[in-house]
Amino acid sequence: MKPVYRCRVCGEFTEEPQHCGKPTALFMTGEQRVRLSKLMSALLRHIPHEAGLGLDPWGWVEVEELARAIRERWRRRDLYQWVTPHHIVAVALLDPKGRFQLSSDRRRIRAAYGHSVKLELGYEPLSPRELPEVLYHGTVAERLQPIMREGLKPMKRLMVHLAARPQEALEAARRHGSQVVLLHVDPQCLAEKGIPVYRASHVMYLAPRVPPECIKSVEKV
Repeated sequence: MKPVYRCRVCGEFTEEPQHCGKPTALFMTGEQRVRLSKLMSALLRHIPHEAGLGLDPWGWVEVEELARAIRERWRRRDLYQWVTPHHIVAVALLDPKGRFQLSSDRRRIRAAYGHSVKLELGYEPLSPRELPEVLYHGTVAERLQPIMREGLKPMKRLMVHLAARPQEALEAARRHGSQVVLLHVDPQCLAEKGIPVYRASHVMYLAPRVPPECIKSVEKV
């Protein structure tokens, strides 16, 4: 990931070394950004208890509390003594996949998708006319046969994750192996079967399941 800078004029966070016509100040290195983003994802999606975090029923927690938990209660807190609420906000605002959501006053944060902890995200299902033409899901070749027989299931997650762009789906698949395939999913097919689709971010969508007949094609990569 790129480093994060802060504008010396307006105070906003940016990936660019200039903002408001002036040079920006380095706020977080790319390495720090990656490390903090991964930890935030783990704590907000899967293991809040390991840092003593109490998410509300919709997955929200105070930004200040998250920063404090990382500095004081995380098992590798020695690596994160530099983390402040501003670092949490910067990671959330600039995340390329929209992994995080901030409240309007930037005081609360939650993961937008990817949860294994049980909670209610509160998303409204999209109407058929709001659905994109196609969504993508990446997987490894060894899983393809049972998927084409049984469809996509959430497994350990709350929802099946579908991407609006192929690159995000393939990136997720490559975490599980090098022989990846790209599934093309028909959202209108899901709607016709009464399966809701939710928008979690500008690139990620969620569905409780995808039956095999809604997988329209398979692309080997």
